[in-house]
Amino acid sequence: MKYQGVILVGGKGSRLKELTKHTAKPLLKIGNKPFLDHLLYHICKYNFKIIYLLCSYRHKDFFNRYHNKEIFGVKIKCILEKTPKGTAGALFNIKKYINSDFFLFNGDTFFSINLDNFYSFSKKNNKTISIACTKNKNYKSNKKINHLNIKKNLINFSEDNTFIMNGGIYLIKKNFLKNIKNKFSSLENDFFKNLINQRQISGKIYNEFFIDIGIKKNLKTAIKLLKLNTSNKAFFLDRDGVINKDTGYVYQKQKFVFNQGVFKALNILNKNKYLVIVITNQSGIGRGYYSKKSFQNITNYILKQCNNNNANIDDTYYCPHHPTEARGKYKINCDCRKPKPGLIRNAILDWSIDTKKSYMIGDKKSDRLAAKKCNITFFYKKNIKFDKQITQIIQKNK
Repeated sequence: MKYQGVILVGGKGSRLKELTKHTAKPLLKIGNKPFLDHLLYHICKYNFKIIYLLCSYRHKDFFNRYHNKEIFGVKIKCILEKTPKGTAGALFNIKKYINSDFFLFNGDTFFSINLDNFYSFSKKNNKTISIACTKNKNYKSNKKINHLNIKKNLINFSEDNTFIMNGGIYLIKKNFLKNIKNKFSSLENDFFKNLINQRQISGKIYNEFFIDIGIKKNLKTAIKLLKLNTSNKAFFLDRDGVINKDTGYVYQKQKFVFNQGVFKALNILNKNKYLVIVITNQSGIGRGYYSKKSFQNITNYILKQCNNNNANIDDTYYCPHHPTEARGKYKINCDCRKPKPGLIRNAILDWSIDTKKSYMIGDKKSDRLAAKKCNITFFYKKNIKFDKQITQIIQKNK
């Protein structure tokens, strides 16, 4: 069963005041990545076919970053909500896209539950809506999500503060969308009470990590806690010689030749839920052979060609320095030029990578030494189609 998911990302985040004046709340940075990146990469580890982002405030930022992108083989599609219509009214815009029961996520909360477990619970109870709940005493200011009680898997309101809270993850029956009109409405205020009275909302308490970035205090906390409570596996790839033919200081797309099997290999990694991160020395920048802009242009070209071939590279880290041959500010003995491990370590921190479940492929001794310093299993690029080598590594290490 392939899931469909919807994430509400259209709100203005008024409680964060100046922080969201020019940035939508789900796009606020947690470390070096938008909060929504962390959420999407968690969700897409599960068996989703497509995730819809319901966008309104600063919608162009979402479209530019996510529309038609694939994460771990899951398609991301942005839907424009021209006028904000609340947590229920926003669903009007996806009625024509949804063909089965679907997950709904709040775009400002991260709840690291097992979504397969929650799906099984929801289907077994067979209610209109199921809610994943958390028990937490740190969110007293939000009255919408306190004062819940669960008896025999059914949600009720309680006069007492039980500290059982809506965790911002729902499984909703497709037929519920018939109730959604093209007007402002709220799931919490306009639908939950009646559905609870009809015994049509089930709920389950999970003890997993939960964070809501809706207030400044929680946003600051999220930076530290997300890194401690998330884990990704990754394939680190050298670029020249692994992804493309190494003809020396490649920066022009007409001279960029992909190695055989690269797109298929990346697709295999995406579907097996590995992050794909390029780690590349680019001293040609420091030597004055080409500019940072030229490097970014060729990187964008690579990403576009990957996208056109159902493949995805999640991030690229590069070093423009050289200790003796570079010019000016680039002539330094940095920590990021392989065989030093700086680039890989930065990626590990940015993406919360589990090095024991990760691998690196390169074509030079400097690649192997950098991987070794980070305790990452290394493989030299073989003279075979890249997809065949990737398949061999994955099958051998299952």
